[in-house]
Amino acid sequence: MEKIIKAIKDFDNYIVTSHINLEGDSLGSQLAMANLLKCLGKNFILLDNDKVPSRYHFLPNVNLVQNKLNAKAKGYEVAIVLDCPNLKRTGRVKQVVDKMKFVINIDHHVSNERFGDVNWVEKEASSVGEMIYKLYKGLDCRINKETALYLYISILTDTGSFNYNNTSSATHEIVSELLGYGIEPYNVSQSIYENKSLDEIRLLGKALSGLKLALGKRVAYMYISKKLFQKTRTRMTACENFVNFARSVKGVDVAAIFTEDIKKSGLFHVSFRSTKDVDVNKIASAFGGGGHKNASGCTVRGSFAKVKNRVLRKIDEELRAKRLTACR
Repeated sequence: MEKIIKAIKDFDNYIVTSHINLEGDSLGSQLAMANLLKCLGKNFILLDNDKVPSRYHFLPNVNLVQNKLNAKAKGYEVAIVLDCPNLKRTGRVKQVVDKMKFVINIDHHVSNERFGDVNWVEKEASSVGEMIYKLYKGLDCRINKETALYLYISILTDTGSFNYNNTSSATHEIVSELLGYGIEPYNVSQSIYENKSLDEIRLLGKALSGLKLALGKRVAYMYISKKLFQKTRTRMTACENFVNFARSVKGVDVAAIFTEDIKKSGLFHVSFRSTKDVDVNKIASAFGGGGHKNASGCTVRGSFAKVKNRVLRKIDEELRAKRLTACR
């Protein structure tokens, strides 16, 4: 962290970005970083591949996030890349990052490729939001209610509302402090998780009706096609947490959701969740993706049938390897 602090002090103009398909941690950590840079008197632009999902529109200053790779980026010298295991995951913004004089990489994914000039990868951290909290303390910047909200959302969403095994005693201590700024957990949870449109609920219903079991009922998977998005008038961000429904099926060790890209033909985004003992990061990494042991993702090209078969074969390999290890 000391090298990150020095680098932030040494430069003045920053591009802050994260991975495609923004979610709570990638968005919350960026907005918290923006307030940190503001505290230090730095100039910054928040630049992302995708628009902010509607469920996060309640956040203050969310309009700071830009999506156009325009001339405003000229004159900026440093990129801060948050919550992103590799630069490809920044999407179109990679074009901008590649031109930067210096890259700061802050992440908690075990699969991080250490692509920065300075890298701070803390795989034990619950979220990048938890790491940004430590930066505030290290740089002696004051946390206000707005920043506390950003950090709280980062931690809340990336721990699955404190249900995942990346939730530590330190996580709870940080959250306890953040709640002291007047955050109302019920209102936050309602805004994120209980604010779906009727079309989004219908999409969930269609996805659940197509849920299937495989590999001796140890794997549950769902498929959401481009046509289904069009039929329900929804966007890809609507199915952010659908995979957790598949994981909740009794006896299932690995859950997967195959989401067909709306804009690009033959492209599938695959999200994995697993029980404590199965490492889905290994599965995702085989397809150029990555993430955490129990929550990972990747993007695979091909027809749905071929993509599904390739992914199920890899899951089968991992489950077999796990059984062999357990027998030794």
